[in-house]
Formats: sequence, C-alpha cells, structure tokens
Amino acid sequence: MDVETLTREFQRQLPLYELLTGEALFILEKALCHTSIKLHSISSRIKKLDSFLDKARRKELKNPIGEIHDIVGIRVVCLFMSDIELIGQTIRNSFLIHGEDDKIEGTEVSSFGYMSVHFIAGMKEEFVGPRYDQIAKIPFEIQVRTLAMDAWANVSHYLDYKSEEDVPSELRRDFYALSGLFYVADKHFEMFYSSRRQSKKKMTELFEGASPEVVTKQEINLDSLDAYLRVRFPDREPMDADYLSMLISGLLQAGYKTIGDIERILDSAWDAFLLYEKDYPPAEGKFADAVAVSIAARMCNEKYLRIWAEQVYIHQVRITRAVAEEKELYEEFRKFIKKPDA
Repeated sequence: MDVETLTREFQRQLPLYELLTGEALFILEKALCHTSIKLHSISSRIKKLDSFLDKARRKELKNPIGEIHDIVGIRVVCLFMSDIELIGQTIRNSFLIHGEDDKIEGTEVSSFGYMSVHFIAGMKEEFVGPRYDQIAKIPFEIQVRTLAMDAWANVSHYLDYKSEEDVPSELRRDFYALSGLFYVADKHFEMFYSSRRQSKKKMTELFEGASPEVVTKQEINLDSLDAYLRVRFPDREPMDADYLSMLISGLLQAGYKTIGDIERILDSAWDAFLLYEKDYPPAEGKFADAVAVSIAARMCNEKYLRIWAEQVYIHQVRITRAVAEEKELYEEFRKFIKKPDA
C-alpha cells in the first residue's frame, strides 16, 4: 500500500466528503421532520486519515477510496426500538440503498455494544445538477440505533474491546452482564412506552364515555389531565407536556387531587375566566386548555396563586409583586365565580 499516494487522494477527496455530509444530513433531517418519531440526535463524521489508512491496511484493500463505504458516516439515535424500522423506511425512501446490515435481529446479547442497523447509501438518481454531480457516486453509511445501544457502544469503544476475543476471560462475565443490562433497559423502555400509549388511549376513552362519577374520581396525573382537557376543550390548543407537568405540580401542592377537583374550579370560575380572557387575550386569540385551568385555579385558590408565581419568577421581590398584581387583577373577576356546591 502506497501510503503517500493514498494520503494525497484522501485529502483531495476531503472537500467532496464534506459536501456529501452536509447534503445527506439536510435530506435526512428534512425527511425525519415529517414523521412523528422521537429522536435523540442525528450526528455525522468524516473518518480521520489515520483511521482510514488503518482500515485499508487491515483489510488489505487494493482500492480503499472506492472500497471503504463509511468514510462519511451519519448516525441516527432514537429512543425506542420500534422506531428503528420507521427510520429505516424513511432512509430507504430518501436515498439509493446499496446494502443493509441488521446487527440487531439475530445478534448475540454479548455483541449488544455493536447493535445497530447499517445502511450503505448514495444519492438518488433524480438528484442531478452541479450541486450533486461530484458526490452522486460516493457511498456513505447511516447507522440507526437506540439511545441505550448508543450508550453501550460508546462505553465498549472507550474500553477498546472490538470483539469478544479482546475481553480478558476474567472480565467477560461482567462485560456480558453489563451488555445484558443495557439490552434489558432497551426492552423495558419499549414496554413502558407501549404501556404509556395504552394508558393515554384508556384515559381518552374513559373521559369520552364514562359517567361523571367515574370521571371525577380519577387522580390527577399527566395522562388523566391531558385526556380530560382534550375532551373538555376540543376547540382549544392542547399544551405541551412540559407546561402540563408544571401545572400538575402546582395543582397537587395547592391541594387538588382528582379530576373532580379540576372540574369544580372550572365550573365555578368559568364565567370569570371568560371575562378575563376577553379583557386580557393572548396573542393567538384564545388561551390553551391547560392555561385555562391554571387561570381558574389562580382565581379560586390563593395558595395556587403563590405557587404559580414562584414557578414563573425567580427573585423574591418579583414574586411578591407578581402575587400582589395578580390578586388585584383577579378581584375584578372574583364576583363572577360561582360558589361550588357543598
């Protein structure tokens, strides 16, 4: 192997590898944006010269530039195993696929550190013109794995163990045990994810068809409150999970425990809330469902008013001022709050 010639060729190709990396990332990120897949990260790298030369030497390649297909590499890390196939289908739709290597199905648990699905891809034939002509024939690799797989792969790489034979016999038991723990974690993440979806579906069905007595007894949690608000406010925008979680924390601290408690404050403060919304509308024209609950709780419960202020403001002076201003503001609307039934 002529290292000097190969080095010059690699460096000559480097601008093309950089161009290919940017284009492939742009295409893949745009395609994945149109899916509902929860991603942890999308990253890329161009193989270092030393790594390229080492691989060419180890494999005794005659034409390393043409035979090494992972000089440009992209890695997609998702949260759940069930998303891997969905990401794979997006990749197949977005690029010309030269080959696939599934290192997940049928792989021994002891090899879990190296589990992922690998695609050797290229630009589709319809990508033509000056922007693509120079990179059209250059293959690149896309790896897809879960966050747990990626964590164990990174740990394994740091330990410098590339194969089972590399691991000293006295360490293999612990190495396999660690590998198994990550595998079990991945499986249980998937199971919990599936259970969460079933919980949300169950809650939505309950609030759509159950009797008021059953609905009001449901405890306040993320799934129950989200489902309740979607059914109660079908014409209002649902809030994201972060805001909903903050709302739940404040409600529980203020003494609200069940969906029935939420129902009562909404019923009693609804007329006042509508006046508040009319006089102080948001930019979009209508408060979101969880915001409506928050405002109603502030009107009905001074403890929640302070909790809300503490969540929003950091400095003690601003907290005091905020509570005072909110109290004065809500006094205008409190006369419209109906007394809850005894």
